[in-house]
Amino acid sequence: MSSTCQKRETTEQKKRLQHFQSELAILGSLQGFRYFQPWLRGKEELLLTIVNEDQDWQSPGFPVSAASSSSSISGSSSYSFGSGYDSSPLPGERPPPHAARARPQQHTEVEEQQQQHTEVEEQQQQQQTRRSSESHLLPASPSEREIAVPEMNCTLFLLAGYAKYGRPYAWIRSNHERLVNIGGADSLVKDTPMKLMSVSDWSSQDIHVWDMVSELVGLCTMPPPDNPFSLDTRYLQTLPLPDRFLVTGALLSFLEALVVQGSQEEVYYDKVVQEIKWLRRLHVHSLSDVLQLRGNVKRSPPAPEDSWEEMQQ
Repeated sequence: MSSTCQKRETTEQKKRLQHFQSELAILGSLQGFRYFQPWLRGKEELLLTIVNEDQDWQSPGFPVSAASSSSSISGSSSYSFGSGYDSSPLPGERPPPHAARARPQQHTEVEEQQQQHTEVEEQQQQQQTRRSSESHLLPASPSEREIAVPEMNCTLFLLAGYAKYGRPYAWIRSNHERLVNIGGADSLVKDTPMKLMSVSDWSSQDIHVWDMVSELVGLCTMPPPDNPFSLDTRYLQTLPLPDRFLVTGALLSFLEALVVQGSQEEVYYDKVVQEIKWLRRLHVHSLSDVLQLRGNVKRSPPAPEDSWEEMQQ
């Protein structure tokens, strides 16, 4: 019975990973986001260029991400022989009346401290095992041989859903020192996957590619944007008509899937809904213009020149 349940769970995990890979392929075909640009590289990999600093905001510096830095546990432990410790009586002396009670108390305190010391050692061993296992979760190509070069004011990431690992992971491909305390220049350390909440929650929650993207944008872009999926409206409006129609349609499909399948508790959820309203208007207008060029319909009104933020004013 347990074997059947295990096979069923394995099959379910494979289906989830395949679905994530399909989301990678969809995201890799998109363009027009303000804070990031995806580039599909094979079935299992996607390169993600994320803006370091929003040009509308001047940052005094880049703090090290607490989510990316590794934590350490202190293993020092000392025994305290204080009020619970009594020396042995001298020859000919009678032990004090409280000696019988004091010795068991001293013995109990020593045992508790030994247990605490053992627990600390076990935690250290587990952490070392986890780090060792993470250090072997290498991407298909080492970061030192990365041929993609990020643009100025950007950091390059690799998102992958390798079948051999059974879950998605993310690696930093440039500017390691900006986000992670790598503790050296060793290539094995640089190729250690990032400690993301979306990756940790993969086994217990319904995680999508946009969960990883939003977390990475929040870690990388300063200041963290309210909506990591904000659109580059100027870029979209200046695209040639055929491209604008196709690009806006693809973006609509992705953002609508995010709204339907994503969590409404996300802080950016309502802002994505507003982006969709503006994007749908631009897409419909582009369709009307395409049809008008073919002589099928009359020319539509001018396309919206303002972003959805300006529409709210």
